[in-house]
Amino acid sequence: MKTFGILGAGNMGRAFGIGLNARHSEIDLCFYDVDHKKAEQTAGECGGTVYSSVAELTAAADTLLIAVKPQQLNTLCKEISSIGTGKNFISIAAGTPIAYFEQHLNNSRIIRFMPNLAATVGASVVGIAYGAGADDTFRQDACMIASAVGIPVELPERLLSAITGLSGSGLAYVFAFLHAMALGGTYAGFTYEQALEIAYGTAEGAVKLLRAEGVVPSEYLTRVCSAGGTTIRGVKALEKGGFTHTVMEAVTAAARRAEEIEESMK
Repeated sequence: MKTFGILGAGNMGRAFGIGLNARHSEIDLCFYDVDHKKAEQTAGECGGTVYSSVAELTAAADTLLIAVKPQQLNTLCKEISSIGTGKNFISIAAGTPIAYFEQHLNNSRIIRFMPNLAATVGASVVGIAYGAGADDTFRQDACMIASAVGIPVELPERLLSAITGLSGSGLAYVFAFLHAMALGGTYAGFTYEQALEIAYGTAEGAVKLLRAEGVVPSEYLTRVCSAGGTTIRGVKALEKGGFTHTVMEAVTAAARRAEEIEESMK
């Protein structure tokens, strides 16, 4: 892959451009957006080139990232369908199955990504599902592209809704938990700002500890809960409030909604 075209210069298009420019400067990046000023700004940050039309960008690029809003997909696909033969396409359009692009682009060289907003800081989990026409070279390129914004996770397409519920929407659950911890710290006597910094550090430390030790969270949970101590009292309060059940319900509810959206696109 020599040239990577990004259709859409919003937060995600920009994230992929910046990540690729930082890690793979040998790739020529090119951008198109209906908002030409936004495309120019993003291209300037990434050392890329702006094209004035979808057709020009499609002709110039080997592989293209579809990073537009779902309501723009029909118009975009109509513009590409007659000129996109032989090109590789990656879509980050939520809830839009590979079959949709195969039909509307007359092309089977399709891969779907499911990143989350942490891509903007290079720390996203990126679910990857491959279309039937994605050959080994394209698959390797796709993993490289996903790695530019975080951690690639290869999945069958049927699990993309699940990773939407767990990771795509999961940032919001973490934000809610950190906010709740900070409110608890405020109730205990800290300022909200102090409590939030302590919550940030605690969460970062917990993940670092688990990764370093290579153990699952449940194992460490039992280690840190001393008999009759403070931590088990806190964990009891969490479970009295339905903590585990509520988080499981949040993941599955978001996954179900992702499935509903995908069904509406078929």
